Amino acid sequence: MNGRVGVTVVVVAVLLAGAGPVAAATGATDSGQARSSPFALQQDGIDADEVQMDVALQPNGTAEWTLEFWVRLDDNESTTAFESLQDDIRDDPESHTQTFAARMNNTVATASDATGREMSADGFAVETERQSFAREYGVVRYTFRWHGFAAVEGNELRAGDAIEGIYLDEGTRLLVGWPEDYERTSVTPDPDDDREHAVSWRGGETDFVSGEPRVVVTAGGSGLSTTTVAGIAVAAIGLGAAGVWWYRNRASTAGRTADGDGDFDCESDAGSASGSATASAEATDESAGSSATGTPDMDLLSNEEQVLRLVRDNGGRMKQQAVVEELGWTDAKTSKVVSGLREEGELESFRLGRENVLSLPDADDPMADSHSDSAE
Repeated sequence: MNGRVGVTVVVVAVLLAGAGPVAAATGATDSGQARSSPFALQQDGIDADEVQMDVALQPNGTAEWTLEFWVRLDDNESTTAFESLQDDIRDDPESHTQTFAARMNNTVATASDATGREMSADGFAVETERQSFAREYGVVRYTFRWHGFAAVEGNELRAGDAIEGIYLDEGTRLLVGWPEDYERTSVTPDPDDDREHAVSWRGGETDFVSGEPRVVVTAGGSGLSTTTVAGIAVAAIGLGAAGVWWYRNRASTAGRTADGDGDFDCESDAGSASGSATASAEATDESAGSSATGTPDMDLLSNEEQVLRLVRDNGGRMKQQAVVEELGWTDAKTSKVVSGLREEGELESFRLGRENVLSLPDADDPMADSHSDSAE
């Protein structure tokens, strides 16, 4: 029985032997044998049909490893062999974990030397069980803790360098999971399966190269990834620049007052005179309302009130382009505010040559003034 388990341990170590940092832990001979028959429990005719390696990352960089060897129990021979192994492990689990631990400790030590990160392994255990799905399976499960498996950098966990280039034969699955309060930052290469808090790769579909696999996750509740921080910084700079522009624009607008002589003559092309039909998404300034008494300051008026005040101060009529220049707005913004006032019945407009003239509803007859303006 011990021979069968010993072969199992060789298989576990060989699964890691393809990785750059851990290759020396097993040697080329074991690697060559494993790739010709990677999951063999050959002594009593038990061959593992599937190997599952689950790596659960912890916030301190420790990884809780689970390695499962699944054997199909599809005939009397395989069933009898597994039951014999099951009894052996139940009766003397320590002898099996000691052999397994010796192999894995060598692997961990080699990975530590290669990465320059302090590592150790403990908590070795083994158990068996039978699982029934579409078929009956016998499962041999080894578990242990690999301390220092992931690098901890601030709020980030970076895992994969300890098993860089690991070889997955067909029938093998590697799954890397992380705590629920962590968010995935990057995974290389693209996983074959993607879950909410885990990714996995399957042998026969993925071959890891230098620098792979690599999983980076960030604590979602207590910190931000480098990419997120950079994005926030860019946004803050943009908002700061927008704030400076807004302040200067408002300051210059507040300093202007209409002189009341109605002399706002300026030339514009037909497109700007009529206003843009497709108003931009530029946000309108929302200010506090006017005071109950006296003439309110322009800074205290809404956009609509600013336009109405300008028109009123200029005798009830004013060219739209003059409003644009006086308030320092764009044509599109002015057109949008004017359109709203027209819809509310608070403002009227008419064409004067190539110009659009705004008029209060109670102003003098615009046609009479248009003839007068034409005469000028």
